[in-house]
Amino acid sequence: MFDPTTAALIRAAPPLEGLDLDNLPKLLTEAFADIVSARIRLRGAPADAEDEALVATVTELRRIAAAHEAYAALLPDRENRASAAFVAASAHQAIALALRKAQATSHVDMAAVSSDVCATLLFLLAEAHADASEAAKRIVPAGDAGPIERALLLAIRSLAQGRLGELVANDEPEIDTDGDDLALRALDALRLLLLRGVTNLARQLRLRVDLLPEAGGVVPASELFAQVRALASEPIDGVGVEEETLLSLYPGPLHLANLLLGLEGDLLGTALSRIPTPGGVDENGWWQTLRRMARQRPYLWRNHREAIEKGYLEQGVSSAISFPTGGGKSTLAELKIATALLRGERVIFLAPTHALVGQTQRALKNTFQDYSILADVDEDVGIGDVVVLGEVTVMTPERCLMLLSVDTDAFTDLGLIVFDECHLLHPREDDRSRRGLDAMLSILNLTRVAPSADLLLLSAMMKNTQEIAGWVAFLTGRQCLTLDLSWKPTRQVRGCVVYPAEQITALKDVLAQARIDYPDHDKPPVGVKNALLAQPFGLFSLLQTWSTTDRSDYALLQLLADGKLLSSGRSRGGNWYLTPNGNETSGAIAAAAASAGMKTLVFVQTTVFCESCVKRYPARLGATKIALNEDEQKWRTLAEEEMGGASYCYMKLAADGDRQPSCAAAARGARAARKPVSPS
Repeated sequence: MFDPTTAALIRAAPPLEGLDLDNLPKLLTEAFADIVSARIRLRGAPADAEDEALVATVTELRRIAAAHEAYAALLPDRENRASAAFVAASAHQAIALALRKAQATSHVDMAAVSSDVCATLLFLLAEAHADASEAAKRIVPAGDAGPIERALLLAIRSLAQGRLGELVANDEPEIDTDGDDLALRALDALRLLLLRGVTNLARQLRLRVDLLPEAGGVVPASELFAQVRALASEPIDGVGVEEETLLSLYPGPLHLANLLLGLEGDLLGTALSRIPTPGGVDENGWWQTLRRMARQRPYLWRNHREAIEKGYLEQGVSSAISFPTGGGKSTLAELKIATALLRGERVIFLAPTHALVGQTQRALKNTFQDYSILADVDEDVGIGDVVVLGEVTVMTPERCLMLLSVDTDAFTDLGLIVFDECHLLHPREDDRSRRGLDAMLSILNLTRVAPSADLLLLSAMMKNTQEIAGWVAFLTGRQCLTLDLSWKPTRQVRGCVVYPAEQITALKDVLAQARIDYPDHDKPPVGVKNALLAQPFGLFSLLQTWSTTDRSDYALLQLLADGKLLSSGRSRGGNWYLTPNGNETSGAIAAAAASAGMKTLVFVQTTVFCESCVKRYPARLGATKIALNEDEQKWRTLAEEEMGGASYCYMKLAADGDRQPSCAAAARGARAARKPVSPS
């Protein structure tokens, strides 16, 4: 589940009695797998139904979360604070997954802070921004929450999700001074100070440098958080025995202030708006570019900062980047493109398909609104014509080769050549197309025409990044960085469906005997087919890969409460053999997962299988009614008007007209997929 980089971060957590740090990544992975399998297994059970193994898992996770959260909040200067924060947040996340009851609401009350808020801030402390954004989705204020508490919770959610403009634009609520409950008014005063601190932190993240309030800056968030910490814990004079100090505490605001105090400095260090201006780039133009980019992506990840520290943005430095999907390649690419544009140079962006060309053009237009971003060039251009490139031109390698043959001079003022999906430079052995050859010729010709241009090669599938970087350095005669990364911003517990060997052996014997008993049948009789039941289990890898044969690296967990039908096939010799009946089993697991509140995506082999699975899905789960809210009802009405009536709409509603009896959808692509979506 955890990549090597994240596993190392977890193992660096503070040593606690009874906790094996070396095996902690595996323990957390097994906890996630155990929780998921238990939720699937207990689907349809009463909300208070308990599974002993699940209860034990959650109890252990709560101990881990509490200890590491206290460490991260109270010891902000310790080197392994980020590790403690990540472990605590991961444990909180697993506990939330284990709770099958209705979504609990978030709170910051006098005594405590809800775990979803803590998990969000702890992930930010650990610089796990993608995890923080995901955890923030669970921050949902209660319907009866006061305006200040609601504003504070939503501000923390916006901070984690990078919506800083929205956060600072919100009006500040006022304390109800007419209330008789002094304790509640004091609590609201602390919440208001925390809200101001979060808002000021968002303002600081949007500034190029810190300024004093009188110079146009803001009061540092740390001052406000420190003020809350002081007010939330005050000694009570004149009470208690001698040499004993009693405190008046507001533990909830105090804990939140401690978490936020530890977060401020680290978060400011990740601000995209504070990237130093590269050499040869106009300061004001750089600031305007960063400000626009920061509206969508205000935070730099650790791999971004490491690349910048190595000189990635400087002129004359090329790079070969192999980050996994979602690893932040686009952010780095846009920053490098910005430096070329601000130096007055043109950029060629090579993408292997027309679909990716269009997608890339749209993304770059959103960031570089003051520049001409072209996708390909006029297809009617011919020999002898003058080719006019945009300041950024996105095209396929084949198109680039053609334009180079028409007007070489159009490419002489290039400052940067970007090649996305650059692994296509090395074609597969069975690839008979010219794509790899054309891609290589494009790179060679572009570097010949524009020898001073930097190269930026991007891929999520490049294993020999260092070798490619060496080739680029040889080609250009200049430095080329190797930016390779095993870290992934997302994690999955990987498993496969298996069956007890003794059950499979027994079923094979049943089929063999049935073949003897029914020699004239093409297929097994219905009675035999219905007897082909086996209990599915999940074999989960506790590591990121299936690279070991050590039993302790795997977990075997029951997936469903009862056996599921397997199927049979017939060999050329006429014998019957056992088949897994994969669509039936996957459908049963998907329905169980959906009924347990987990959205599920299932891939099947053909569109025929896809449609068949979707049609059978409602019968597996039953009629689950979901009330449409006001906005959804408006969209539904608009869809009916557009299509000409409710009968032409894909989603069918119940007779009352405002409820949805089931939710299963088929998606077709290179492979067909279906997506049963649970009520939520």
